[in-house]
Amino acid sequence: MIKSTILFSVLLLVLAIAWNQFMPPNLASPAMPIIVIYFFISTVIVHRILIKTNTESPKNFIRTYMGTTALRLFLNLMVIIIYILVDRSRAMAFALAFLVFYFIYLIFEIISLQKDLKGK
Repeated sequence: MIKSTILFSVLLLVLAIAWNQFMPPNLASPAMPIIVIYFFISTVIVHRILIKTNTESPKNFIRTYMGTTALRLFLNLMVIIIYILVDRSRAMAFALAFLVFYFIYLIFEIISLQKDLKGK
């Protein structure tokens, strides 16, 4: 899972850098590469927690999944709010980029979990 997440994140990082280079300033956010790194780290951590929970006690998997999802959603909202308070001039571009990466990584995480859990 780590190799595929690294490959996926590098691809998204290259796309984010290219997006920032070729798009108008109001559609680009200089924080895009940081967003990709943030989601890479959070995805790896949550994936490991979920796989460990499933191997120790499959009954607790759903509870752990729901808990980590709720916690991450709350943390992500806090990141968006803090960024908006710090840099209002680029807030819309940041929020849109953050949400796009959130959904991309969410889909990636679900697919990765399905593959890993089917193998076990």
